[in-house]
Amino acid sequence: MPQSITGKPPTKRQLAAEQTRQKLLRSAIENFSRRPYAAVTVSDIVRSAGVAHGLLSHHFNGKENLYAEVVLEISRRLRAATTITSDGATSERLRRHFAAHLNFLADHEDAALNIILRRGEATDLAWETFEAVRYEGRKSICALLDLDADAPELRLPVRGFSAACDEMTRQWLRDGRPIPVEALVESFMAFLAGAIQAAHGLAPAPALRRALKVLRDGDPHPRNTLQA
Repeated sequence: MPQSITGKPPTKRQLAAEQTRQKLLRSAIENFSRRPYAAVTVSDIVRSAGVAHGLLSHHFNGKENLYAEVVLEISRRLRAATTITSDGATSERLRRHFAAHLNFLADHEDAALNIILRRGEATDLAWETFEAVRYEGRKSICALLDLDADAPELRLPVRGFSAACDEMTRQWLRDGRPIPVEALVESFMAFLAGAIQAAHGLAPAPALRRALKVLRDGDPHPRNTLQA
């Protein structure tokens, strides 16, 4: 636990409070990974955490806020697992990023299917959290290709790319991963190229043509570090 805002070491009470908070967060991740949001009760979470019922409200102000915190925590872990260094061609860095993303979801399949890829059942607060995380991911990918994710012609196509990847991943996991990760990565690359091609159809621009060339032909010039 970091030092308090006063710069002093945390007290025993502060340490105990942080331990309780982490117990609740771990319990929530386990419970929400196994079952949909609506099927998990506060009692389920506090029971498996081994803490008093009222402590969940004290630390997280209710189930909805706790679920949003779960989304943030899993997103942090996903970003940490999919960070890509600056070495290599842009297209290969994207492939490594997509492969790391898929491998993380496969290694955490329950969380992937019931939390990360099941946003339709999320609360409003959790949905906002999902959207913020997804936006940062799309922004990073566009930046790697020297594109502006906020450009009007890119916003909708790139959101469509993200949704298509999520749906394919969800079905891939549910079907027992019948396709190798490498093949799925190539589908993601094709989806991304299609999104950029669609943006170019809406508003032709040299930057979009360059990005398409990078995806199709490769690019020996590395760019910034990418995170999911």
